[in-house]
Amino acid sequence: MQIQDHELTYIELLKYGVQQEIQAGCSYSYKTRKERNQIQFNCKWPNCPCRFLVDTLPDDKYHIRKCINTHNHSAPFPNKSQQITSYFYRSYLTRYFESNQDRVYAQLRCFKDLNIPFDSGIIPEMFQQSTDALKKFSKRLHAINTRFSADDVTSLAIFVDMVKSHSPDDLIEFIHEPDRMIFYYDPFEANAFSHQIQTYHIDSTYKLLRSRIPFYGVTGKFAESIVFPFLYFFVWPDTSENIQVCLTAYFGSINREPSYFSMDCAPQITNA
Repeated sequence: MQIQDHELTYIELLKYGVQQEIQAGCSYSYKTRKERNQIQFNCKWPNCPCRFLVDTLPDDKYHIRKCINTHNHSAPFPNKSQQITSYFYRSYLTRYFESNQDRVYAQLRCFKDLNIPFDSGIIPEMFQQSTDALKKFSKRLHAINTRFSADDVTSLAIFVDMVKSHSPDDLIEFIHEPDRMIFYYDPFEANAFSHQIQTYHIDSTYKLLRSRIPFYGVTGKFAESIVFPFLYFFVWPDTSENIQVCLTAYFGSINREPSYFSMDCAPQITNA
């Protein structure tokens, strides 16, 4: 049976990605297509056509829709450091450290579970990680896992109540209902600069670690630079109507209407 013919578990997807990287001798980048529930993985080598497209399914399952396996590495690699860390390797460590703080066996478990060759003593560079790097990585995840509550919703609700109590001038709200979830946060200090902005930029910056919900930031855009985010928010489901709730609350709080907006190509952002 071809791997494209059946659903994959999360670990099976990571194994597949690792084998693609080993074959390429180069790590892969990824791009999330939120509107299609897809992830595209691309060989990082410049101009290499190799890639594979994955459908994200319910219950942490995946389906490989398309795969191009013919590599072309004739172009020089401009910066070798870009290909060192494997996305699939780090994703495994993320889940490992979420439930297990034992750093001693982290790499060994990763190598065994993902079929990364290490018995020869020559470990591919993209799967190497120093002890200090592993320590920092696990500490960061541990901090996330020891929040106000083990429940994501409860922990965030406690945080919002604390901000409202200690910083009443900040704009912050968390709406949690059976059919939607909306969170937005605008630190009051940032508003001193907001009236200087003519063009705002909105984009999803990354996905939240646990729930894979897109995390958005609204920044100020100048000709040669982008100013730090004025508004942070996430919504579920990721619809233009829910995004509009956050933007309306923010611009209403600073009593202005933006002159220009730039954004990424996601249709739910454009429609908002």
